[in-house]
Amino acid sequence: MPQFRFRMQKQGLGGSNPHTTASMEGLLQGRISTMEKILAITHQPGMSIGVLHKGQDVLEHNFGVLDVKTCQKPDGDSLYCIASLSKAFMSASLDMLVQEGKISWDSTIHSILPDFHHAEKPHVFADMTVRDICTHRTGLLSLDEITQGLDGRILLPKKDVVKICNALPIKYGLRADFLYNNALYELAGCIVERVSGYSNWGDFQHDRIFQPLGMTRTTASRSVHETDNNIATPYVALTDGTPSRIAPTELSGDSMNGGSGGVRSSVNDLLKWCRCLLRSFQEEEEEEEEEDGKAGNLVRHGSPVLNRSTIANPRSAEDGDYCAGWCYHRTPARLGLISPNRTLESPMLGADSPSLLVYGHQGDVPGYTCNLYIVPESTSALVILSNGTGWSDATDWIAQDVIQTMHGLRPTVDFVEVASRAAPEYLSHYANDFKTPLEKDREEITDPPPLQDFLGSYVMENLDSVCLDVELDPEDPAKLWMMVNKQADQVWELSRHKPDVFSQLPDSHDKCLSRGLDRTQWSSFLIAFTRGAEGAVEGLRWKLDGVNVHFPRA
Repeated sequence: MPQFRFRMQKQGLGGSNPHTTASMEGLLQGRISTMEKILAITHQPGMSIGVLHKGQDVLEHNFGVLDVKTCQKPDGDSLYCIASLSKAFMSASLDMLVQEGKISWDSTIHSILPDFHHAEKPHVFADMTVRDICTHRTGLLSLDEITQGLDGRILLPKKDVVKICNALPIKYGLRADFLYNNALYELAGCIVERVSGYSNWGDFQHDRIFQPLGMTRTTASRSVHETDNNIATPYVALTDGTPSRIAPTELSGDSMNGGSGGVRSSVNDLLKWCRCLLRSFQEEEEEEEEEDGKAGNLVRHGSPVLNRSTIANPRSAEDGDYCAGWCYHRTPARLGLISPNRTLESPMLGADSPSLLVYGHQGDVPGYTCNLYIVPESTSALVILSNGTGWSDATDWIAQDVIQTMHGLRPTVDFVEVASRAAPEYLSHYANDFKTPLEKDREEITDPPPLQDFLGSYVMENLDSVCLDVELDPEDPAKLWMMVNKQADQVWELSRHKPDVFSQLPDSHDKCLSRGLDRTQWSSFLIAFTRGAEGAVEGLRWKLDGVNVHFPRA
């Protein structure tokens, strides 16, 4: 069976960093107190970190606890949900199939999955390719607000992935702009299954990536949360710093959106993955000395997996570019393109230092945050995994501090100070970004339409598997609530905002946090009912990421 290989032009491996392995160990040990300060600021319960330099282990350290009640300590084999770090394994899976000649990166989705016909613009999206979906340049919304519900729940079935992607609303034109999309990485998983013959992309990755690399602690199965005795319990830090335990995300090889973030892994396993990736940057002669089929050859020459494909922000080159499951940065740069920290603080690294090429990705789902970087020039890598959604993302600040320290980037950024500034910004997010603008937009209503006008079922346009039921609150018939997809644990209280508009914003930041809820725009909390010519309510609009999604009344 052909192996998955990737090599790029040699970047002077290890040549620009004068530190020996031993001196780097001491340098990074000296940063542990800084890491502890950042963790204290962000209130994340536990964290595991592993660092390679010149291909050698130079730091392994574990902080805090896996479980607040048992006080179990993490180690290098502790399992965490790695969220969007999973995307790199999906793009690697697709590239294996490219090398076997079963698909190409420029194969259209329709040619592989004939049921894919975008409902709104079928002719435009008939040209959408495998490369497009993995590089986030389709312009389609992900519908995460509907797919990934409260309490880590997944509300739409994996079997409907093509049907769901057919109905994704359009925000930008095809290949016109960068728009992160988790649903399309599940569509990528569907392609892996269809082309490889595997019934589950997680099994494909186990057999073709995890097992060859000896990644015995890596899986796309959610069952490990019940069966494994060394797995991190997820928490969110409430506004008083208290860790609140939440349910582990349902993202997995069996779920919708699992291809975007459903893998669980450990620091030790992910360092094996990093070693494999770093070997891909060595000269071809060195690679050919290895016996064909060894795990060290899993990444092949010429793959676009690590090639820049999408400009993240045309107005700021320092923000980086997106490859396929990887972010590309060349310093001076603002790292952490996908980190939740990007909306809080985004310091520039390396403005006064020689340019450094850095690949990485961040991941976060409620209760877990993580970071992974590789630096080909120094044959370095770092993996940081945490079991907390904190007052900003400690794994991001610590990862950037490590990269800065290892490569002597100047001017030096004080990441304790950065985390200290970000924490109050994070805590003010609910009030400043949601509650206050919603209050300013709200209208005083003297003669509101009766609540009975709005009762009924509303089905998403082009996607009948998404249903919103609006009913009177059984505990207070003077209020409305909205249930998503007939699921009793997915109920939103609705409060009057304008005569025909209701807000679903919970009444406190802690209620949002404790149920794993966060959004980027205040308008996404508004449900606007629409009336026909005769005045009867005919549907509703839910504005998601600035786009009105329509739900006609059933």
